[in-house]
Amino acid sequence: MSNVASLPEQRETLMEQSVSNAAPEIAILIPCFNEELTIGDVIEQFRRELPRARIYVFDNNSTDRTAERARETGGILLREKRRGKGYVVQSMFREINADIYVMVDGDGTYPAPSVHALLEPVLSHEADMVVGSRLNSASKSQFRLMNRLGNYMFLWLTRTIFHAHIEDMLSGYRVFSRSIVKQLPLLSGGFEIETELTIKALERGYRVIELPVDLASRPEGSHSKIRHFRDGLIITNMIFSLARDYKPLTVFGTIGLILILSGLIPGTLVISEFLRTGLVPRLPSAVLAVGLELSGLVVGMVGLVLHTVVRRFQELDLEIQHLGLQISGAQHGDTVGLRLPSRTGAREPGRPSVIAL
Repeated sequence: MSNVASLPEQRETLMEQSVSNAAPEIAILIPCFNEELTIGDVIEQFRRELPRARIYVFDNNSTDRTAERARETGGILLREKRRGKGYVVQSMFREINADIYVMVDGDGTYPAPSVHALLEPVLSHEADMVVGSRLNSASKSQFRLMNRLGNYMFLWLTRTIFHAHIEDMLSGYRVFSRSIVKQLPLLSGGFEIETELTIKALERGYRVIELPVDLASRPEGSHSKIRHFRDGLIITNMIFSLARDYKPLTVFGTIGLILILSGLIPGTLVISEFLRTGLVPRLPSAVLAVGLELSGLVVGMVGLVLHTVVRRFQELDLEIQHLGLQISGAQHGDTVGLRLPSRTGAREPGRPSVIAL
């Protein structure tokens, strides 16, 4: 009788073991535009490293044989007609279902063997996004001078505004958990997509880790699609737009403070002359000073109100994430889905630090 009574418990134990031992489904996402020379090698390299993973190539209206080469080497070809890497990433995240996502450029500059190190923190539920950092001190990356200067400028802006220690914000080599792929809202259409990914992930409380990777130079005949001046302005605009949306008190408070300080210049002259003569002969200066001071106060108050609204929406977003993870955990019959994204993380010996705001 005791054996019969324990059968349901044995079945439950076996089911839990099968769920826990099931290998996660990994999708390798490769956005491509005119990468005929390299896409085949990229697919073959990642197939050797992750033979059970599905490799998806998203062609962005290439005018060469990128699509044919992707098919020939066994990649699953999908198309995004809207021109721009951001649109491709939006389509990839929307259309592909998997447990873990690996995103890598199709230009052959990122090392496929590094994918195992990038996957490990996500597989062990220590991170929601892992970024392959090309600018880490341990990396041996081959950067063009203009690209390196641009990366450092954008890093300085982001660190100054968002107070986040980021090593490489524009890396195209990343690993994502399913939760971040399906819940992070992306609006960018171009090369600013990595900036949006990084800042929104941090601001919405996801755990982000950076690990060093070595960036190789492009093979002869392969050319970068980045237009430095135009795309640099777009990325800068994205940083300030996200600062406006996620750090309104910082942005509007700074503008308000500048207006108030500017109003002190004509205001000081008017007040000093009034104290000396009892007259206000410079009426335009007085009006300008009052206008600047009032404008500064109004802008500062707007920032304070928006800051309060943003904080409430952040709390609501975390509650929605919590509910979604609970539902996911209940559907899979485990407790992994009950993990909440954390804005901070303890640093263990020998482990990279979690980026926190």
